[in-house]
Amino acid sequence: MIHAHIKPRTIALMDSHPLTLSGLSYLVNSIDETCDIRMEETSLGRVAEGLMYQSVDILITDLHGYQESIQEGQEILQRLSLQFPQLIIVVYTLCHDADKLKRLLKFSNISLIARGESPVITDDLFRHALAKKKVLSPLICCTLAEQDAASQRTGFRLTQSENEIIKYLLNGMSLSQIAEMKNLSIKTVSAHKCNVMRKLHITTDAELFLLLKNGL
Repeated sequence: MIHAHIKPRTIALMDSHPLTLSGLSYLVNSIDETCDIRMEETSLGRVAEGLMYQSVDILITDLHGYQESIQEGQEILQRLSLQFPQLIIVVYTLCHDADKLKRLLKFSNISLIARGESPVITDDLFRHALAKKKVLSPLICCTLAEQDAASQRTGFRLTQSENEIIKYLLNGMSLSQIAEMKNLSIKTVSAHKCNVMRKLHITTDAELFLLLKNGL
């Protein structure tokens, strides 16, 4: 019986620290010892130059390399993503800036893995990435979700009356006390409070007071 020859996946590694490069090399080989690591560089600029002469299947990289800013690294990664659409790019990073991470997520061949995941999760994520599947690690998901939640909370506008109501609530006043002081019905004050909660996308008093305590 003749077995078809399976071409090994070719890998490029980039990190500004040589020790981390060694660790990445060990991780890749521990997952699949048939992987062919053809490039190890400390700058994305050098990787970009190398890819002009040496094609690889997967690039595992930090967000930026030695003497490169995050913005420069982003621009290089975006350019590589467009220039080599078949290249799988796995960004392994400590960056928790949701805006910067979101820019990379727009590219279908870029995956994001946060440094700081547990060894088991990290191993599983890289296993999927080496299988050429797009991955997004849990810590990255949390970073993006937190920004979305914050945007929802700050993307609303309260009326003057609503602002006054939450200020009084924060000072410990009850709805009836606020109604008496403002010469309003409790129903009107309660409606203002409900409007605030609706705009904040919350449903309980506990959530409201927690947000008020933390300054929204």
